[in-house]
Amino acid sequence: MKLQAKSGGNSRDFAIVFIIGTLIPALHFISPATTSNQALGAPGAGKGTLSAYLAQKHNLVHYSVGDGLRAWMRVNRSTELAAKIQSKLDNQGFLTSEDLNPFIYREVLDAINRNESEVKGILIDGYPRCIEQLDSFGTWPFQDMMPLAPGDDGRVSLDIKPDLVLSFQITKENARARYLGRARDTNDSADKFEKRFKEYELETVPVEEEYRNRGILVFIDVNGTKEENIEALTGSLQQCVIWQKVTST
Repeated sequence: MKLQAKSGGNSRDFAIVFIIGTLIPALHFISPATTSNQALGAPGAGKGTLSAYLAQKHNLVHYSVGDGLRAWMRVNRSTELAAKIQSKLDNQGFLTSEDLNPFIYREVLDAINRNESEVKGILIDGYPRCIEQLDSFGTWPFQDMMPLAPGDDGRVSLDIKPDLVLSFQITKENARARYLGRARDTNDSADKFEKRFKEYELETVPVEEEYRNRGILVFIDVNGTKEENIEALTGSLQQCVIWQKVTST
């Protein structure tokens, strides 16, 4: 890849792309019986469908935070950590970066250690959902795996910022229909959707604004069919200079 940040001979030529937006499923409840690998599971095109398309087409690793955590919980549901995570979800309704970052850290490290000629980067799907998670990505636990890079002010800092952030946008009406039609968890309901959508407006919109100010945010309209959404995604990224650098060889 051509995206590199160098300091003292070190460099990061491995792309990090975040995927956020209205389609992010909040991790309020994890059912051990859940088997769906689709981020939203709705007809048309969900976030998981588009992420998988990008990953396959451009040799990127796709890691869905929600799906990955659900899969881990299914296998490890009898462990103390799984009980702690489930308790947090049941009682406070969300997970903090302290809970999520170890899982993301492992996936990023595994992706980096793969064949460099085949894997160009990683799509981290469903992260960050709030400012706290956004800020945490610049600190623990990523310090020991990313090289140092000089900033615009000449100071040396960790090179762990995402190269690009994709925000998949959908109307509230379509999001509600897809959410209620996915049948992922037995406690999904219209009331729960309203709560999650409000959280998106309160928590994730400020994250989008932060990345917009950094000049690395791309909005993608995903209100159409699967084919229409892939076409919209492809068209938007073809016009994105950063994406062309991310996927270049």
